[in-house]
Amino acid sequence: MLNKSCHISTLAQRAATILTQRSFSRTQQMLDTIKTHQVNNLERRFLVWTGKYKSQAEVPDFVSQDVMERCRNKVRIRIANIMIGLTALGCVIMVYSGKEAAKRGESVTKQNLEWHKQFNELSKETAPKSN
Repeated sequence: MLNKSCHISTLAQRAATILTQRSFSRTQQMLDTIKTHQVNNLERRFLVWTGKYKSQAEVPDFVSQDVMERCRNKVRIRIANIMIGLTALGCVIMVYSGKEAAKRGESVTKQNLEWHKQFNELSKETAPKSN
């Protein structure tokens, strides 16, 4: 008795899995074939940049929403990676610049004192004289 119930539940699970996979694949195929998103010029460039199409002339007027969403995600990732690289490069340049300034004897403290000295001299010259 126990063996039959286990066998029936296993068959039910397999059937459910097969039905789910079939319905999902049909739904996915339908979504891929429905091309409802009208592509603008920037999105055409994105589609070419991500490698979906060879040139902007090959991009159709309408593509599926799924294709466009994947393309946008790839572009977001690429732009984020570029910004990470530029930030790291900027940090390296700033470290190099700071070390060169330290070799020349420049410091923020000296610049601050010089600025205050100039500011005080300028304020003394422009201050109204009282008799």
